[in-house]
Amino acid sequence: MKEQLKRLRELQYIDLELDGFRKVKGEIVERIEENKGFLSKLIVDLEKQKEEFEEIKSLQRSKSDDLTYIKEQHDKRKKRLHNVGSAKEFNAVEKEIEGLKRSIGQTEEELQHMNEVIQSTQDAIADKESKVVQLQKSIAAEEAASADQIQKADDDIERLKARESEARGEVSKRVLHRYDFIRNRREGLAVVAAKDGYCEACYMAVPAQEFIMIQRGTTLCSCPHCQCILYFWEEAIGEPGGPSADA
Repeated sequence: MKEQLKRLRELQYIDLELDGFRKVKGEIVERIEENKGFLSKLIVDLEKQKEEFEEIKSLQRSKSDDLTYIKEQHDKRKKRLHNVGSAKEFNAVEKEIEGLKRSIGQTEEELQHMNEVIQSTQDAIADKESKVVQLQKSIAAEEAASADQIQKADDDIERLKARESEARGEVSKRVLHRYDFIRNRREGLAVVAAKDGYCEACYMAVPAQEFIMIQRGTTLCSCPHCQCILYFWEEAIGEPGGPSADA
C-alpha cells in the first residue's frame, strides 16, 4: 500500500500542476472572450445609435419642410391682408397669421432641440467609434501577446497529460475511483499528509489507532473528518511538492 500511496502522491502532484496550467490558460481565454463580448455589445449599441440618428435626421428634414410650408402660408396670408374687402375678413386673416406665427415659433424650437440632439448623438457616435477601434486594437494586441502563453500552457498540459496517464496506470482502479471522488469534492486535493497526529487538510486530530495504521502504511486510511486519503508525513520527504529533508 505504501507504493500505491506514493503513486497517488505523484498523481496528485501532476494533477495539481495540470489544474494550474488549465487555470492560467482559462483566465487568458476568458479575459479575451470577455473583451470580445464587450466589443460586440459596443458595436450593437453603435449600430442602434446610428439607426436612431438617421431617424432623427429624417424627422428633422420633415420638420424643416413643415417650417418652409408654414412660412410660405404665413407670407401668403400677409399679402392677402392687403387685399381684403371687409373688417371681418381682415380679422379672420389676421387670426390665421397669428396662428401661423405661433406654429413657426414652435416648429423652430422643435428644430433647435433636434439640432442639439443630433449634435449630441453625433458626438456619442464618434466616441463609440473611437472606443470600438481602440478595443479592437487592444484585443488584437492581447491575442498576439497571449499566443505564446497559451501555446506554452497547451504544451505543458499535453506533457503532463502523458505523465498523468502513466501515473494512473500504476494505481489500482478501486483506489483511483476513491481518489477521483474525493478530488472532485475538495477542489483537487485528495491525498494529504498526517503529521503529529493531525490531518494536514482540515487540521483535525486523527484517532491514535488510525494514526498508527497510517504510519505503518499497510492499508489505505482516510481522515474521519474531511475524508481525504492520508499518508504519513515522513513518507513524502524529498518528493516533488513534499516536505524537505530538513523540515
